[in-house]
This record gives sequence, C-alpha cells and structure tokens, in this order.
Amino acid sequence: MIVQKYLKNPLLIKGYKFDMRIYVLVTSFKPLEAFIYNEGFARISTELFTLDPKDISNIMIHLTNFSIQKHNLDPNNNENFIGGSKITLKMLRE
Repeated sequence: MIVQKYLKNPLLIKGYKFDMRIYVLVTSFKPLEAFIYNEGFARISTELFTLDPKDISNIMIHLTNFSIQKHNLDPNNNENFIGGSKITLKMLRE
C-alpha cells in the first residue's frame, strides 16, 4: 500500500520536489511485528517546483515518478541526481 498526500508547500531539495520510499514488512498485527528495510530511496523531479497556474499541468514539476522523469533527463548533465533521479536515502542525507 502506498500512502501519500499532495502538499501545496512541500519540502524541496535545491528547489526540486522529491518523495521518499521506505519499505516496511508487517508480518503480524497481534502482536505487531514489522521490519523496516535499512535503505529506501528518494525520487526527484527534473524541473524546479512552482505553483504558477500556467505550469500546473507540467508533470515534470509535480510528479516524481522515475518512469515519467526519465524522459526529461539530460545524459550530459552531471547534476542529474539533483533534478530527476532515483537516489538512495544515504545519498539524500549527504
């Protein structure tokens, strides 16, 4: 199950929208037993975030899904990890 909510004023990384995926396996509810995978990942958009009404339909600003963002990546850009990549949470923390 994926739980998410669209935020009008999201936390950004250098102006780019991002999301984090952290995996949890629940093996029992009574008693509660859950395992959290040590390394999740973050997905980052390829265009700077804006709420400008003329850009509201630009999916490269508002969606972080890598299957969408990969079509907007510049292979010659060395900074693709900030603006359009899937990165580990360790890399995100750094």
